[in-house]
Amino acid sequence: MRAVLARFLQISGKQGLTSLCLFLLLGAVVQGVAFTLVVPITEDLLTPGAAAPWAWIAALAAVGLVYAVLHHRSVPLGNELGAELVTTLHREVTEHTAKLPNRALGVGRSDRLAALDGTAVVVLMGLPAHVMRPVVAAAATPLTVIVISAFVNLKIALTLAAGLIVLALCSLVVALLLSRSEQSDGAEWLRRSYEQQGAGRSGGRLPTATGEVLLWRAVELVACAAVGACAAAVSGDGLSGTRGVALIVLSLLTYRPMMEAVLLTSTVMNAREVMATIGKLLDIEESGSQEVRPGADWPDGTDLVFDGVSLRVEGTTVLDAVSFEIPGGTTTALVGTPDGTRLLLGDLLTGDVTPTSGQVRIGGVDVTALAPSVVERHIARVCPQDPGHTREEAGRLLDSFPDRLADRPGVQDGLNRLRVALAAEDTASEPLTKPLTEPLSSEDRWRLALLRALSGDPSLVVVDATAGTDPFDADPQLAALFTGLARDRTCWLLTGVGGELPSCDRLVEVSGSRATARVAVPG
Repeated sequence: MRAVLARFLQISGKQGLTSLCLFLLLGAVVQGVAFTLVVPITEDLLTPGAAAPWAWIAALAAVGLVYAVLHHRSVPLGNELGAELVTTLHREVTEHTAKLPNRALGVGRSDRLAALDGTAVVVLMGLPAHVMRPVVAAAATPLTVIVISAFVNLKIALTLAAGLIVLALCSLVVALLLSRSEQSDGAEWLRRSYEQQGAGRSGGRLPTATGEVLLWRAVELVACAAVGACAAAVSGDGLSGTRGVALIVLSLLTYRPMMEAVLLTSTVMNAREVMATIGKLLDIEESGSQEVRPGADWPDGTDLVFDGVSLRVEGTTVLDAVSFEIPGGTTTALVGTPDGTRLLLGDLLTGDVTPTSGQVRIGGVDVTALAPSVVERHIARVCPQDPGHTREEAGRLLDSFPDRLADRPGVQDGLNRLRVALAAEDTASEPLTKPLTEPLSSEDRWRLALLRALSGDPSLVVVDATAGTDPFDADPQLAALFTGLARDRTCWLLTGVGGELPSCDRLVEVSGSRATARVAVPG
């Protein structure tokens, strides 16, 4: 947690935190002034025949107004700092996971990391927004009451100071009890609770943590009342007078922030275990003893090797010892049946699926060893059924398409045809975010998908044309655009049913759970 907080201060600076602390400190002092005004008001209200203390009530209202203004100003500051702190946590986790090998966390560890991250968000968001207020008030408010009381009655002030010391020591003990290191973190507690859902309640007893909090609540009330009674006793008015009641009320109000600080601080202290577990999940393999090396960078070459790749799903062999090599910079068409096996080969190539045995290597590097950010930057998947293909996306693509790629085969024609299609649709009253699957033809959706992949200038492209007939056979312009995308890079084409293949260098023939590669024969 200290590393996250230190990183947070480096990003956001100390000015915002200083401003928040200043507002909280002023609010705590004003709160102490308001509490001392309760004493004369309570005395006058409880004294038979006494006039209503309107002057004191007016002073209390004025002080309350000042406190409300300070509170209103400090709340957005705390929320903003909490949001920045949470953003910093997410950034740290994201940057770290982006450097890990592809799919290194696995499903189980990813779920646990998400649960722990959610717990940390709640704690870190509340740290400046909620926890700091009672922590600052726990020190400033009682001291303000004690200083003001010293001008009225020194004995009362000394009694309140002694009570402050005693309650501070008790609070420290309670905070340690509520933040025991053996307490499970949030994600572990959720897992245990889920596993024990089928088990009935054991005698209806309250959970241990709840019992401790309720017990501390009872003890704090008794302790505060005892401090007030002692203050009343030394003041000379006895325990039965209105001064005694007023001082008991004053003590309950004065030390209340300290009790809140104890409970909230223990929550933050427990979050240390959450932060530590996040670090372990990111840095340590499931064995718990070996560090995960950072994900590999993209290799210099893009030759593809399937080396004895097998995949079993729930005992069924989906792929059986598939081995072949594809030179880099070539266009390969995957043909044959079933379509699911060809799609699976594409998933293995992009690292979305990890083989049960064997390796898929790109330029000699296992694709599962590449960092996810590297895979995302260098590998593009083209599929016109992607729900992200919207009119808004098409407009952005036309505005930002790189000029250096405009001279590739089919690109200029594709951009012009897409502009014409969007211009025709813009006359309608449909919103810009309407999916392209209805207003645009399938050919225009293909143009958008191919142009978007080309604009990212990937090193390797997987084109999914398994749905329906091959679009490149019916539309020569699309075939030219595909050629422009595939030029000077490694490209896989998962073809549809029927149709003549575009110009390809290699074929991968799929039959059942087997796949073999051969050189494509022209014509």
